[in-house]
Amino acid sequence: MSRATTALALAAALATAAAGLAAPALADQRVAVPGFEFTDGSGEVRDQRAAHTAQLALFDETLRAMLEEGGLDVAVPDCNGPCSPDGTSFEAMAAATRATGSNLLLVGALHKISTLIGTIRVTLIDLDADKTICIRSLTYRGDDAEAWTRAAEFTASDVLKACFGGATS
Repeated sequence: MSRATTALALAAALATAAAGLAAPALADQRVAVPGFEFTDGSGEVRDQRAAHTAQLALFDETLRAMLEEGGLDVAVPDCNGPCSPDGTSFEAMAAATRATGSNLLLVGALHKISTLIGTIRVTLIDLDADKTICIRSLTYRGDDAEAWTRAAEFTASDVLKACFGGATS
């Protein structure tokens, strides 16, 4: 076997071994995921608060399920009420996160820009290191349950890849 062939075989073996180690490391990560926030800046006249509340609950449920399917151990922190950056102090969110057995907190918000365009901002915080370790800014299209479900699926896939270095299923 030539040196080049040996080097390629060794690199392939190391990549295979590393891939085998990546899944358990991802599976060992417990992350607290409170409900995301939503704001509507579209200026539409029709009152859509009830629909958006239902779609946000669907987004949260889908996001958590997809993160779990991707290998994370997801917990929902209990802040004695809504647990969100807008309505809860950071100290209370950190305490609720630690109460789940996690030191990782994933928070986010959706903002409807126009009738069919929105943004999603996601932040992953390592409470033990006291620092933000990943920030993602994404966009989505549509304003119905199907669009918000797709947005949650894409958000989970992006977070798994960008913030945890994991492959999605």
